[in-house]
Amino acid sequence: MTRADFWCRVLGWVQIVGAAVVGAAIYMLWAILFSWIEIDDGGFFKMLMWFIVFIMAFPPFLTGLLTVVFADKVEQARNGFRESSHWVLRVVLALSGLWSAGVIGFVGVTLPPITIFAVLGLASTLIAILGHEWTADLFKPSEAQP
Repeated sequence: MTRADFWCRVLGWVQIVGAAVVGAAIYMLWAILFSWIEIDDGGFFKMLMWFIVFIMAFPPFLTGLLTVVFADKVEQARNGFRESSHWVLRVVLALSGLWSAGVIGFVGVTLPPITIFAVLGLASTLIAILGHEWTADLFKPSEAQP
């Protein structure tokens, strides 16, 4: 495959599926470790568990979702529609990629880049910075000179 929009979609879906797996793993691990403790806490520990899921799984999920949306813009640029810059999508994608990579935080909440999500988030940030037109031309086959 030489289509840049295909590889943007692959990048996005890998992040989405990875975030879902991380969220499910945290939920199952929490259930295994703390199911035997019977504490009437009024939902504090449930809220804590969902906060941990939010910190670990939401940044790569958001970045993957925005990368899939960005892939549509890359496909449009590949098909010749290069009129608008989509700067809001590019800025939000770049910031969410940096958040997923652990470079920046949201309200002081971030994790150090210890997973593959750091690499995937930085790749999403890179394509957002370079733009949809450049990304569309990235895997373009070279023109044969007569």
